[in-house]
This record gives sequence, C-alpha cells and structure tokens, in this order.
Amino acid sequence: MIYCSFMRQVTHRSCAVRRAPAAVTLALAFVLVLPVPASTVGSVSTVSPRPMAMGGAFMAVDDELAAMAWNPAGFVPPRCGGEADFRVHVNILGAPAILHETGLLTGAESQPFASLPAIEKLSVALGAVVKGATVRVGNMAVGVLPLEEHLDPDGLAGSSGLADAGDLLSAYYTTFAFAFQLAPSVTIGGSEIIFSGWDVPGERKNGTGRAYGALLRPNAEVSVGLTYLDLPGDFDHYRLEVEGLGSRTMNAGFAYRPLEELLLTFDLRDLSEKHPETSLEPRVGLEWILWGRGALRAGAFREDSGESNVLSLGIGSIPAPACPQRGRTPGGDSFVLNYTVLLKHECAPRHLLSVLLHF
Repeated sequence: MIYCSFMRQVTHRSCAVRRAPAAVTLALAFVLVLPVPASTVGSVSTVSPRPMAMGGAFMAVDDELAAMAWNPAGFVPPRCGGEADFRVHVNILGAPAILHETGLLTGAESQPFASLPAIEKLSVALGAVVKGATVRVGNMAVGVLPLEEHLDPDGLAGSSGLADAGDLLSAYYTTFAFAFQLAPSVTIGGSEIIFSGWDVPGERKNGTGRAYGALLRPNAEVSVGLTYLDLPGDFDHYRLEVEGLGSRTMNAGFAYRPLEELLLTFDLRDLSEKHPETSLEPRVGLEWILWGRGALRAGAFREDSGESNVLSLGIGSIPAPACPQRGRTPGGDSFVLNYTVLLKHECAPRHLLSVLLHF
C-alpha cells in the first residue's frame, strides 16, 4: 500500500518534494529482500502496519492517521504556527488494486461490487484513492479515514499478490474524527465510524459506531491514553480478531520514552471486563529509532481468546512534521515506509505493508 500525502498551507500554498532519507530507503530494501513470497503480502487499505508492529499497544501514541482508528485523542496533524493546515493522503497502490477487484478496469463489474448502491460504489472508488484528509486550526483537528480494511486473520494469511483487495469489499469502515487540545498535557477526541459489510447469508448491512478518547501527557517522557469503543451489533467482531478491540469496552494504554530514540508501550484491553474475549488482555510493544527517523518495532499479544501467542515485528520510519521552514519548502520526510509481519505458531505469517510519500 502506497500513500501520498499532500500538505497545503492556507497562506503558503507551495509544495515541494524532499529526497527520501537513507534510513527509509534501507527499510524498503529490507522489505524487498525478505525471504517470503510476494503472494503472501496483503492489505492494501489500512493504516495498521505501525500499530500492529508494536503489538497493537497503541492507545497512548500520537499519529496523524492511525490514531483516528485507535484513539481519536492521539490524532494530531502537524501544526505550523497559528494558521490552518490541510493535508490529503492518497493511496496510490490501493487505487489500481480496487479497480482490478471491482472490474472497473475491464468494464465488467465484479461481485460484490456490482450489487452495491451507486453511492457506495462512489465511496469505494474515492476511498481507494484518498486514504485520509486532515485539517488543523489552532488546538482543534478534524479528519476522515475512509475505507479502512477489516483485518481478518484468515484473509490476511491467504491474500494473493502484493496488493490484495479481495477482503476490502467484503468488510470495511470509514472514520470521521476530531481532537481538541484542552491544555498542553490534555487532549480529548471522538469519532463517528460507518461500517459496511456482508453477513453470512449474503445480505449487505451497514451500521454506525463511535469511539471516545483522551490522551494525557504528564511530562515529556510519559503519555496515557484511554479509548471507549462502541460498535454496532452486526459489526462487533470487526476490530476483535487481530486488534483485540471488543465492542463497548474501555481500553487503556501507557507509553514511556526512557530515551529519545526508544518508545515502550503497554495496553490493557477491556478494563471493565465486559467482553468475554478481551477481558484485561495485555499487549506490549516498542519502537526503537536507530538512525535518522528509521525505526525497528516489535510487540507481543494473544489471540483466540488468549489461547495463542503472537509476535509482531516491523520496520519503518517516523514521519517528521511537514511544515514550511522560514518560507522555503516544507520540512519533514518525503518517504515513509512501514512493514509488519505477525507470527503465530503453526500459522502462516500475516503481512502488512504501507509506503507514504510526503509532498
């Protein structure tokens, strides 16, 4: 999955491309020489490679796109002075994958795309191209994360091709999020989530859910995140199998940075123990910046109601804020890659891949 990110200042509308940092180029080379067949790499429309590389322990981590799906209070686009900042993220690899999967390239629409209402066909087509859009004005940010793929473990393990959109049409959701910084150390956020998918008998269903979050930063090294997730009944399993997020549960996270280059994270799912499959489920992760903004990631969690251990490994980079520097070109990384593999005993590895280009 490749994204492009465009940043436009309301008063400074210039955009320029910066050269990719060597760290991320090395990360790309690492992925290209991995000893796994390309046919096992799937998931063309998800922002999950970075969170899942850290074992899904992501409730207390700032991130411009992924936080919209994990803790809306952690959704923090770059702020450049007191002006409004608008960014659009374009999924370059997702567009051809969706066009191929829907049959639009051949002119003969495939199932299940052909049976969708016209408005949903349009939303799928647009969502395949536009991965996200964010606006920040002062201490408030709003954003949209369209066409986020349901991470079905069997679908990920059985995907075909570098970009497989087969599962995407069967189950996806779109998130509209906002975040408001009450104080330098306190941010609150919320999101409206629209779900769409097929049930077992073949009937198309839609539903609406919500998420509410808070992010506390008592000092520069520590942050604490809380997220309450409320999903509609027909879709309460969408975030459960891989991400461990059950419906109507309160989830907490803790992030600690003992060194500037090292981030340690810990999550607890379902603090009130209301869900039988997620009660007090722990998740741990780390992110270690080794050179420039290039990072190694690792994590661990349990699946199958706590019966199976999963190890997550990843490599990528941390995007720098893309803000104008003294009236010249935007700063920040122009190329950001994130790759994750989920390893489970006696099961096929599951791969997530995303590449972001900043302009």
